Amino acid sequence: MNISEVMVKDPIVVELPTTRENVLSILVNNKRTGIPVTDEDGSVLGVITRKDIFNDPGEEQVAVLMEWNVPTVSATTSVEKVAKIMFLQNVRRIPVVRKGKIIGMVTPSDILKIVEMRKIGKPVEDFVRSHTVCIHTSTPARVAASIINLSKVYAMPVLDNGSKLSGIITDRDLFDVKYIGENTTLTTLGISEDEDAWTWEGIRNVMNLYYQEAKIDLPMDPVENFMVRDLSTIYRKAPAWEAAKIMRRKDYDQIPVVNKNDELDSMIYDMDLMRSIYE
Repeated sequence: MNISEVMVKDPIVVELPTTRENVLSILVNNKRTGIPVTDEDGSVLGVITRKDIFNDPGEEQVAVLMEWNVPTVSATTSVEKVAKIMFLQNVRRIPVVRKGKIIGMVTPSDILKIVEMRKIGKPVEDFVRSHTVCIHTSTPARVAASIINLSKVYAMPVLDNGSKLSGIITDRDLFDVKYIGENTTLTTLGISEDEDAWTWEGIRNVMNLYYQEAKIDLPMDPVENFMVRDLSTIYRKAPAWEAAKIMRRKDYDQIPVVNKNDELDSMIYDMDLMRSIYE
């Protein structure tokens, strides 16, 4: 199977020269976390993601923030080769090009379709590779944000006093309109309150940037007030395709892995499952 069968065709892009604020606007309006960067002729120059911006919150130049010379593939490239590039080079977005010009985009979600379709049966535990960073239910939101920014781990299991899995917290979850105030935030960020495209869901994708720039504050309320409680987990002996199915259906990048006693064992990420395609 080649990648043209699962790629996203005619993806949203941003052209250089452009501004950081324009990139943020595109990310928010389209509920994206990263987009390809092209020149005015549509030739791929690189990719820019929200994490690139978070990693250097004081930088305004997109040409400095973006990742240049990212790997690209053609429409006839096999899904196995694309999955291997993603895993070994740790890239989440691969532009599909024809004569250097972008015609599509591949993300881990597209590859997960293949994992599920092929019913890959190797157990989830065979693909876990990342260390797990946990946090306690009582940790203040402000402290949790600092832990996330320092560790570069953007999703953490939340444990209670008995070390039981209570929920999961991501950098997006910390920015809850109930605690921050939508109107105050929109005004602080210079966003028009009557701009329909600026949905709160989209804004939360980039809110961490403004927190790091000290334009907004986070409360000292515990993360248990912000965390996702309705968890999907996967048994460590379950087949890889079941994890892929959960991630795709729920639009998750990761899910907690549990043992036979339903205790937290580790975390499995969508990128971890790329290996199941080409091995």
